[in-house]
Amino acid sequence: MMKEGIVTKIEVQKRNRKRRSVFIDGEFAFGLDEEVLYKSGLKKGENLTQQRIKEITEEERKEEAKDVALRFLSFRRRTEKQVREKLKKKEFDEKTVDATIDKLKEFDLINDLEFATSWVKDRLALKPRGRKLLRQELWKKGIRKDIIDQVTEDLCKDEDKAALELVEKIEKRYRNLEPKVARRRMFNLLLRRGFSYETSKNSLKLLALPSAHRGQD
Repeated sequence: MMKEGIVTKIEVQKRNRKRRSVFIDGEFAFGLDEEVLYKSGLKKGENLTQQRIKEITEEERKEEAKDVALRFLSFRRRTEKQVREKLKKKEFDEKTVDATIDKLKEFDLINDLEFATSWVKDRLALKPRGRKLLRQELWKKGIRKDIIDQVTEDLCKDEDKAALELVEKIEKRYRNLEPKVARRRMFNLLLRRGFSYETSKNSLKLLALPSAHRGQD
């Protein structure tokens, strides 16, 4: 616990010009971000009580948490769950984490609906997969069920077409195999990609195999 006393000096830190060192009764007490210092209204000569110190240092922790979260988000968009886990790993308390998440949501820096929509669009474009697998992926990232339902309903309306396009794309990999073996492997691949049993089965029925394979199913 920091001691109460008079603020005798506030100076710019040498290693970080955006931070300030606060001295109480001539001794270094704590460091503050310049924005936190400005918002707190802390001045030289102020008599700091324990409550006042607690309020200021709590705001400092919130600023630190915000900086950690912003660096984490600078690489790519993240889910609320991912940001929470990152902050908890950095040992921020629950109150600070909640406040940081709320602030980031306020500025639309965390938006699970946008994340889920972008995620599904990218997955469908780059590596087609079925609704089941997409739902699992989104769930693991902490997306709420109602958002998962909304996004997959909007973007996974034609699974049969997506499955057929996928098997047409990969069919050439299996041309040197016996037709039954080739179909079994493609069927299993479709299931692993999250397509339903019926969708996988129907897409293979519609697949036009090379003439050398026809009639051997």
